[in-house]
Amino acid sequence: MFLRLLIGFAVAALLGWATHGRLEEFSREDFSEILSVLLNVSSIIFAIIGAWIAIIYPNAIKDVGHHDREDVTQTLNESVKDANYLSELFQIVLLSSVVIVSVIVIKVALPILKAYTYFGIEVSVLKSLSVAAALFLTFAQINSISVVVEKNFHLLQRIRDKVRKERVKNDS
Repeated sequence: MFLRLLIGFAVAALLGWATHGRLEEFSREDFSEILSVLLNVSSIIFAIIGAWIAIIYPNAIKDVGHHDREDVTQTLNESVKDANYLSELFQIVLLSSVVIVSVIVIKVALPILKAYTYFGIEVSVLKSLSVAAALFLTFAQINSISVVVEKNFHLLQRIRDKVRKERVKNDS
């Protein structure tokens, strides 16, 4: 996930640099709309993944303690998979939190930077940085959504495999 974000950052920075001086039509309202969408998507992801963690985490802990000695290896393997899944969910929550905090900081800092000329930042530079930030945050959210879909697909496969094994075991 880190490598994807690093690539996303590099691409966003490159595109931000490429737009320098060419953003006459890009207004503060446009940027504000983009940030609002990012804030809403991040909040939704944060809430959904947080709820999943609240459901999965207690079940994962409970599953570790309630098995016979014969099932220890299988239980450990499943616990490791659950821990990995939880870790990936925590990473997604962390990334969504970073996006939420970034949007808040940008929404506060941008008007201040624009209002005070003693920072010496040109409006065209500010617009280019805004485009780069918006692109990176958008990429981060798309990455979060794709990771959630991918991990849930793998989880669904694990559940289906368990159901098949139980059916075969019960049919024998």
